[in-house]
Amino acid sequence: MPQIQFDVLVPADRAEALQERFADAGEKLAAAGVLEAMPVESTQARLQAGVADQLRQTYRDQHQGRDLENAEVVRYLMRPEGFSGSVNQLTMALSRLLTPAAELPDDPVLLENETAHELPAVYPWTVEIFR
Repeated sequence: MPQIQFDVLVPADRAEALQERFADAGEKLAAAGVLEAMPVESTQARLQAGVADQLRQTYRDQHQGRDLENAEVVRYLMRPEGFSGSVNQLTMALSRLLTPAAELPDDPVLLENETAHELPAVYPWTVEIFR
């Protein structure tokens, strides 16, 4: 069974709510018949050196130099049970809870500078998929 692991820089008082959002997404996917269940566990992340600093810098870069107050890196581990689709596609769908999708213009000329349309992450994150 695949496992999806998000390491997320999140304020301590919002970490549980984010876990609930991931769990709600799993329940909706189960109700739609996409998977059977998707248990979500959260733990304190044990990161390689520099990863937490990189996530903090990412937040500063995307939010005009501000820091994410009282934030810690939390690991969210999801196990999509009974899922037979693309785990990569599922992972990217779940990442929308952390980084909203940008509304892109229909004009191909305006799309040439795609980075101008990117939205900052609500919470900076990294992801790994284990198969």
